[in-house]
Amino acid sequence: MSLSRSEKYSYDFGFGLSASLFESQEIYVGDEKGAPIYKEINSPDLLRNEADIINDLFSIDWSFTKDKTGFLTHDLHPYPAKFIPQIPGHLISRLSLRGELIFDPFGGSGTTALEAVRLGRRAFSIDANAIGTLIGKVKTGNLDQVTATDIHAIQCSLASRLTDIQKEPSILCEEYARFIPEIANIDKWFPLTSRGELAFIKSKIAEMESEKAKNISQLALSRIILPVSFQDSETRYSSKPRVIPPGETIKRFIKALDEITQSIIRTQAVIRYGVCDFLTADARELKEEQCNSESIDLIVTSPPYANVTDYHLYHRFRLLWLGHDPRLLAKIEIGSHLRHQKEATGFENYLSEMKACMATMHRVLKSGRYAAMIIGDAIYDKVLYQGAESLRNIADGLGFETLCIIERPLHANKRAFISAARRATNEKILILRKPVKKLKIWFQAPPYKLWPYEEILRQRELEVILGSDSWGDKEPKQSSGIDPYNATNARKLVFTHKYGRNLGLPTWQSILENGFALQPATRKDPKYVTHGIHSYKGKFYPQLAKGLINLSGLKPGSNILDPFCGSGTTLLEGYLNGYNVCGCDMHPLAAKIARTKIGILEVSPDIIRETLGIVINRIERAPSVFGNERDQFSKECIDEIERWFSHNIINKLNWILRLIRGTSDGIIREFLEILLSSIIRDISHQDPNDLRIRKRKIQNDDADVLSMYMDVLDTQYDRIERFWSVRGYAPNRFLRFNVSAGDSREWQVFKSIGADESTTDLILTSPPYATALPYIDTDRLSLLVLFGMDSSSRRPLEQKLVGSREITTGEKKHLEKFIEKDELNLPQSLRTFLSDLNLKVNKADVGFRRRNMPALLMRFFSDMKAIMENCYRALRPRGQAMIVIGDNRMKLNGDDERIATTDFIQDIASECGLNLLERIDVSVTTENLVHIKNAIKQNVVLRMQKPI
Repeated sequence: MSLSRSEKYSYDFGFGLSASLFESQEIYVGDEKGAPIYKEINSPDLLRNEADIINDLFSIDWSFTKDKTGFLTHDLHPYPAKFIPQIPGHLISRLSLRGELIFDPFGGSGTTALEAVRLGRRAFSIDANAIGTLIGKVKTGNLDQVTATDIHAIQCSLASRLTDIQKEPSILCEEYARFIPEIANIDKWFPLTSRGELAFIKSKIAEMESEKAKNISQLALSRIILPVSFQDSETRYSSKPRVIPPGETIKRFIKALDEITQSIIRTQAVIRYGVCDFLTADARELKEEQCNSESIDLIVTSPPYANVTDYHLYHRFRLLWLGHDPRLLAKIEIGSHLRHQKEATGFENYLSEMKACMATMHRVLKSGRYAAMIIGDAIYDKVLYQGAESLRNIADGLGFETLCIIERPLHANKRAFISAARRATNEKILILRKPVKKLKIWFQAPPYKLWPYEEILRQRELEVILGSDSWGDKEPKQSSGIDPYNATNARKLVFTHKYGRNLGLPTWQSILENGFALQPATRKDPKYVTHGIHSYKGKFYPQLAKGLINLSGLKPGSNILDPFCGSGTTLLEGYLNGYNVCGCDMHPLAAKIARTKIGILEVSPDIIRETLGIVINRIERAPSVFGNERDQFSKECIDEIERWFSHNIINKLNWILRLIRGTSDGIIREFLEILLSSIIRDISHQDPNDLRIRKRKIQNDDADVLSMYMDVLDTQYDRIERFWSVRGYAPNRFLRFNVSAGDSREWQVFKSIGADESTTDLILTSPPYATALPYIDTDRLSLLVLFGMDSSSRRPLEQKLVGSREITTGEKKHLEKFIEKDELNLPQSLRTFLSDLNLKVNKADVGFRRRNMPALLMRFFSDMKAIMENCYRALRPRGQAMIVIGDNRMKLNGDDERIATTDFIQDIASECGLNLLERIDVSVTTENLVHIKNAIKQNVVLRMQKPI
């Protein structure tokens, strides 16, 4: 089904579902239904020490006597002998990392899978029972527009049929006979009333377009099959006839469908980014193409207990009505009591079949990783067999190592439908590990060409992240042997996009840039996720920011500060890669862009989609003629706005601003305003290729502002939606962020954003280049329209900016006196330079801008010293500061005069107490601007450290 532009965004469910979209959107934590919060690990090093793991696991009270077990969608459908979610929850939290792949070879109803995605992992679940596969798919899924529409349609269709359902049941059975399965003695198990209505429901499900909607509807059908049959109960396979009146089956289905849908909606805020694969398969015969060898990070499973349950019998009628043959399941069901009786097998046969399953587990599990099996003892002919101990012996023979066996008491009321002669009183958790061995892994560069300095950074991050300095010279590079726990860190690499034995594993950076495209982009994309939400002059690109973070060797969850955050490149990269980030900038538009880049990723996709749907819908129905209102602009700014925009465009801008502010609030409003800001220059009289205040040669009398706005909205929404689709692969949690418009010369600003004394692990920033860019003037139109800042209110801000070129005559003379008297609180090297430059300028025949340079530079470096003092104060002992900076040049008497900004900042930092670790030379690219000749093409990263 193709969707219109407004339908793309809107979720108009139409049957009372939209309201629940606005419930609590807290992700991966407990909710109001009692989802537990577990202690998680965040480093592969914590997977290494088996003694610590054993201690942690034995410290848990595995009885969970008072814990709720039906939270989220865990109670979506009846399923026999399933284990409670707290068991896989604790195991997944302690034995795996975020973004990793969790495998359950006996997936059942998807308990492990749901807990895995709730905890930010990915899941692969298989089961021989197709009913289990269906339950798992639905309970870990969510609703989209097409799914919701299909579900609403079938509910309406069935509800309307209730009025004429009184016709003879036999007629309904004849009309839909092809949808009735072949069931022996069907009259014994299903009356005509429910039989015909079940067939009618099946016919409607077959017409549905959405695969998700079909799964949800089939699960609702499965839920009501036994209640509308003559089967005595869920756990008693005997016929007990009763009266099932016409319409009851349809009513039950509609109710079940609504309950399932509502449960999914309540749950999807918690698991919406989950990545799950379900497969109906036999674990003994799992093929390489279905699951690659050494691709699984953790196995958590509860195999069928020997001689206990008969899943094929429990789900017999469900399987038949959903188009499956329970006899096929009966033939392969491991541990089946009926199969044991029929084939006269014993515990040894059960162990033989489990050995084949465990061989598969050993094949797919990565080196050094764990398998947890929840298993009970078995009773055959009144003889007790120890399940966990027996499987441990098999595991030893297959090459596993046994860490421990944990005994877990069973509740007295569990598995009550099993006869006492076959029921054990406890179960055990068997923890296995695949032996640790060094790995030879290939590493492939991105599909685009790297700059020479990026090649160097790539080599260095391989060494820092993976703890090895032995690499081949050719591409792709190959390691001589890496510890498997260190190999897990390969996901963090930025200048490597694929790794693994067969280069089959993408890094997180590759996923962010390319998703899983078969043909990755051959050009570097600096605009992935929300990096491209708004242009900003002078920013450094995100791959470099992440590469430098990697080079610093930061631990997960560390704190990153950017005191010149600009449009938020460092902050967004820190956020995307699992760090707490904070930043400030005096430029109010910059701070707003930076805050929006991250903040919009924290908002529920449903709320974003709903709001954008409203905005798009109203834009599509916009009037053909716009009024002359100016109510969305500051009165002080209207004259200036009319000088820079045509009458027609001002009318449209006012209309869009009223729409944005009337339909949104908070970060979504900021997002919508930032998108409008991104097209401001293009629809104004300003020459968009000129940084200076110059108008176009031909004025922009009108433009299709609404279409341009919807285009940028589409572009940025698509990038955010792509991020939502891959978020489940993130190797980290997304932690706190704090962005503010503020002056980093003031210590109170550092404190206000959370960078208090000795709390910061890394400062990564690119300060304004001394007198290089007119930041405020560049964005004056956005400040004018969105912030109500006219020229009189912009001027003081421009003058106050660090690195500003604006200076009054009085301030210039005041600063020059300090230079002449050598009364500067700056390093000697800088004082000498400023004094010499001041003498040269006074003797030279130069214009006012060059004559201002000594005073401007003195002010810039004095400001930088105040900021570096604050940075030193904020850093922890051994915390690092990385400053991306470049030198300036000016013409004096026909010669280039070098302003050694890099050296001077290094000297200032040293005076503040920071030790230089290294200088990293990096080159930059430049944009197609009129003043390209003035652009700085060489940068240096000053890497420094606060001593202990």
